[in-house]
Amino acid sequence: MISNNDSIVEKIGSISIENNDKPTTTTTTKEINDIPTESNVNVDDVEEEDAQDASDRVLAYVEKIVSLEPIAGADVIEIATVLGWKVIVKKGLYAVGDLVVYVEIDSILPPWPYFINDKLDKCNFRIKTIKLRGQISQGYCIPIKELLNHPNKKLTPVYCVDGQVESGLKSIRRLSDPVLQNGDFDYSLEIKSNMTELIDQPRIQNLPLYPTTYAHVEFEVTEKLEGSSVTVYHYKGVNGTCSRNFELNFENCQKQSEIKDVLVDKMKLYDRLDKLNLNIALQGEFIGPKVQGNIYGILELCWRCFDIWMIDQNRYATHAERVDIMEKLGLPWSDYGVPYLGTYKLEGKTLKDILEMANGFSQLKGSKPKVLREGIVFKSTTVENNSIITFKAISNQYLLKK
Repeated sequence: MISNNDSIVEKIGSISIENNDKPTTTTTTKEINDIPTESNVNVDDVEEEDAQDASDRVLAYVEKIVSLEPIAGADVIEIATVLGWKVIVKKGLYAVGDLVVYVEIDSILPPWPYFINDKLDKCNFRIKTIKLRGQISQGYCIPIKELLNHPNKKLTPVYCVDGQVESGLKSIRRLSDPVLQNGDFDYSLEIKSNMTELIDQPRIQNLPLYPTTYAHVEFEVTEKLEGSSVTVYHYKGVNGTCSRNFELNFENCQKQSEIKDVLVDKMKLYDRLDKLNLNIALQGEFIGPKVQGNIYGILELCWRCFDIWMIDQNRYATHAERVDIMEKLGLPWSDYGVPYLGTYKLEGKTLKDILEMANGFSQLKGSKPKVLREGIVFKSTTVENNSIITFKAISNQYLLKK
């Protein structure tokens, strides 16, 4: 296995809010008009009062403009850095240190007049990764003044314990693909909070200090697969299967479920978990036909584990613990886990280095050749303060092809 930085790169790297009197329009230029649009994302009219649970995580938050850089050959646009994100903005609209509401990629904004004036209706209000004049842009910046003065919604900033400030903008929705639509599941059972955590590693661009803060921590690196997340748990003698937010009740299925067919009937996961009798939740990704366009060209639906939640310990398993549990279940990681790419340390590495590592081809067994991987996931190989340090880096090559 890979155990040093050079060899892993070779394997995985192939290829007080203030009002602001500045103008609030950001896209009156030919460059912005040339941004590629996407027409297959349906956006329903969202009433702001009815969108309080539009996303299960914060998609917009108040941050400072860290830096501003020119774009070669562009007179009216420039690049702003927010956290670790690079965002194209109108030249002169912001100064370094200005506060903005930053909106993450894969968000869908509400159809407000401001966003229509900013021509976001051309891309169905979806914020996506673009490349313009050779510069990658990820995200969208909104002037604080525009939101504070919005006639139909007065926004109250929420200050989080980690110092991050949420925007209060609740009408933003997250672009996501539904769980496999097989069988008539009972989604009424919410997942108990102690059984598993929501599956959502933070992106490295939101953690720009990690490369220095955790420079000497050893991380395992695995491939992030493009699929649909499904969790199987065993807790106090009871087994269950969950989508991202809800438990799936197979007993009320009116027709055969392919999820049940793979996990319960073929893999015998319930039987294996009963025999092992540990309070754990196996989190994995369904890939294959009918899932995310089956980018890997796999002939049969299959499930690959990417993490294990230790319910009694209230933390995720280390790599060694995860491999050991899978072996005891009779499901070796090499066959039933996501591709393991080795270990890595962040010492001396920049955000750019980490993002470049995410580019390359999938290492998934059985995949057709030269499939761009979605990204990579970093997890500390040891427990730090009763938790695993983790983050993900999504491939810009993949995002631009999306």
